[in-house]
Amino acid sequence: MRTYLLAGAAAGLVAVTGPAPADRDLADSFAADTTRPTSSAWLGLLPDGETKRRFILDCTGCHQFDTRMAMPQGKPRTRSEWAAAVTRMLGYAGPTTGFPVISAAQSPDSTAAWVHTALAARTPSRPAASRVPRRPGTVTEFDMPVPTDLPHDLAVERSGRVIVTGMFSHVMLALDPASGAIERVEIPVEKANPRAIEIDSAGRWWVVLGGPGQVARFDGLRWDTFEVGMYAHSIAVDRAGAAWVNGHFTRSPELVAEVAPSGSVRKVELPPHPTMAAVPGGPIPYELRAGADGRIWMSELQGNRIVSLDPRTGATAAYTLPTSYSGPRRFDIDARGILWIPAYSAGLLVRFDPMTREFREIPLPIRDALPYVVRVDQQTGTVWIGTGGADELLAYEPASGRFEAVQLPSRGALVRHLAIDPRTRDVWLAYGESPGKLPARIARFSPRSRP
Repeated sequence: MRTYLLAGAAAGLVAVTGPAPADRDLADSFAADTTRPTSSAWLGLLPDGETKRRFILDCTGCHQFDTRMAMPQGKPRTRSEWAAAVTRMLGYAGPTTGFPVISAAQSPDSTAAWVHTALAARTPSRPAASRVPRRPGTVTEFDMPVPTDLPHDLAVERSGRVIVTGMFSHVMLALDPASGAIERVEIPVEKANPRAIEIDSAGRWWVVLGGPGQVARFDGLRWDTFEVGMYAHSIAVDRAGAAWVNGHFTRSPELVAEVAPSGSVRKVELPPHPTMAAVPGGPIPYELRAGADGRIWMSELQGNRIVSLDPRTGATAAYTLPTSYSGPRRFDIDARGILWIPAYSAGLLVRFDPMTREFREIPLPIRDALPYVVRVDQQTGTVWIGTGGADELLAYEPASGRFEAVQLPSRGALVRHLAIDPRTRDVWLAYGESPGKLPARIARFSPRSRP
């Protein structure tokens, strides 16, 4: 556990013990070197436009595009080396693979030529002092027990304990903020692959088990599992206590599933994407959130849409974001029903009013910050934005239109999820890469009141 001051026992729990891997020091030294250019700085060398947005969308979501990517062994990649890298990534996650998050827009020849020409052996300048006003407070980082794990989601219990999905270690983790101790909660499913969590009003955990195609519920003593028959990405619990998940790679049709409190499961088809329903890869259903009016909202990462479902009537609607290939990722809904959407590849915070059906695009104060996740503090209205490329946490105040920033201590902090403790106003962050070149970490930002 490391703390930085910024200027501006339920059943099934087992304590984590054991030494860190021997190569941890090397990774830690990289993470601590904040003089290195950020991923955002590297992306700033690429020419703006639709090609760049598609490259960001396809090639930076699992790991950052940083010095290690652009200059392995300290030397710029040749065009042929870029082509080999693109070929390798398409083999892992291209549109015809089992995990098709990279679109057909990328090809070894054309992508390699574009990146190689754009970089032209250039390197970004060293980081300059940020001109974004700083939000005063304290950042504390907590190491994950398994450095190569992926903390995809986290949630805060009423007690203040933070629950984290160990996506690669196949366990749930419970962090005690006071002591920094992390306990593990075993899931009685082989290779459980937990990737998303929500906590309901009764304090029960609802967890997406990706690989097994299940949703699991844990009440502190007992696990129940429910077959949903698809690899889900996100989970949302509505006011009636039902859990909703979306089929990450469903496309013809796109599917969401409702798991009722009784355990019954029903699937609902969403409107097909007009151009991506019948092609490999597809629109990539992504975040889910439940609105106060009962509607379920979903983003399409590649499809560039926000989709709504009214479970009471079955009515659906879809809304296309104004900027093409903007990459709407993990959005949130405020107390007035306004959606706040991180347009990942476009570098925008997007406000969507369902009543007027109007979008408003708000540029971020850091170029190519890669806004990955938004969570709204429902009491203050502050919109918190976790970035994937800038190593920053951003705060946006809708009333004033003002941004403030919190510099994260680790270089390479790809922020995948946020959660806000309603008692303390602390903001919790989960960051990690896949593959994990840096140790995965959980961080807490504790705001300091202004005098």
